[in-house]
Amino acid sequence: MPRSLTLLATLLVLGAAAAVPAQAKAPAGFVGMVSPDTFAGNAKYQSKELAAMQKAGVTLVRQVFDWSIIEHKKNVYNFSVYDAAVAAAAKRGIEIMPILFNPPSYLSAKPRKHAKRGTYPPKNLNSIAALARAAVRWYGPNGRFWTTHPKVPKLPIEIWQIWNEPNLPVYWLPKPSASKYVTLLGVASKAIRALDPSAEVVSAGIPQSPLGIGMLTYLGQMLHAGAANDVNTVGINAYSRTASGMIKLLRQVRSTLDRDGASRVAIRVTEFGWSDTGPGSTYRLGASGQAKEISAVVKDFYAVRGALDLRGFSYFDWKDAKPYPGGVNFWGLHTGLLKLNGEAKKALKAFSTAANGL
Repeated sequence: MPRSLTLLATLLVLGAAAAVPAQAKAPAGFVGMVSPDTFAGNAKYQSKELAAMQKAGVTLVRQVFDWSIIEHKKNVYNFSVYDAAVAAAAKRGIEIMPILFNPPSYLSAKPRKHAKRGTYPPKNLNSIAALARAAVRWYGPNGRFWTTHPKVPKLPIEIWQIWNEPNLPVYWLPKPSASKYVTLLGVASKAIRALDPSAEVVSAGIPQSPLGIGMLTYLGQMLHAGAANDVNTVGINAYSRTASGMIKLLRQVRSTLDRDGASRVAIRVTEFGWSDTGPGSTYRLGASGQAKEISAVVKDFYAVRGALDLRGFSYFDWKDAKPYPGGVNFWGLHTGLLKLNGEAKKALKAFSTAANGL
């Protein structure tokens, strides 16, 4: 069936609020979560939180793999900071989607003087290829992690995201450049696919934000620069006030991909979320509003997965976070399904019910 007709059928289903068939089951890796708090904890804490995520229906965790920590010394790669969490996730059948991000200072384009706050790309965009190869050789299908940890169920990492939000100046200093980002994306993708041809390479999550280049504009620039040759999937950080607004945003992304010759490229929602408390924002909805929109959009994502070629989503995030140093606070620190003290919000039950019902 042509995608336009498939999309029309899906919209009719959504409009009628039809229930998902009882026999339906979301594919592995479809229901995702972002949880830097979990990865920052000790092994016991990681195991406990991942068990709770599994119970909530999570089958994938999206996590920054900090390049500056991994390659602290040039050409020496140490993934040990992530090993315990990868093992704990594998024991629960939860996939990991690493974000390769944040080069060490000696590889960064950050100037010695008058540097701006944020993340600079590497001086040599090709340098990320070596990181990507090292990561696949450690955690991929033939990775040494699995042979050196024979008691851990083998669940290789086969979904890799390259960078985050490069359309915002704070994450691609001194200013965003889609063509330069696509160069970095291309060399990382080739390195990964050379070792694991079946791997899914996901572009950086692209948000719609007044702080940088607009999402659809930047996506168009990426495609013009040849990004469709380098990715299986485009990442979208799909923040919107409502569930219906998110689905509308994804339809626009799908139309852009199809129009610009990238119809084979799938979509992943690599971030989305709402806060219940915290500073005022378009995305602060209160406890009941947060729960309501989460419940609605999880079901909607599943309903449109075929029409939009949506491979999955990752909620941001599992647990609230403390204000930044200096007391800087914003709504995004209050999007958790858990409060800062670990107490469950209404949102956790909403998420769990919707995710386990797919």
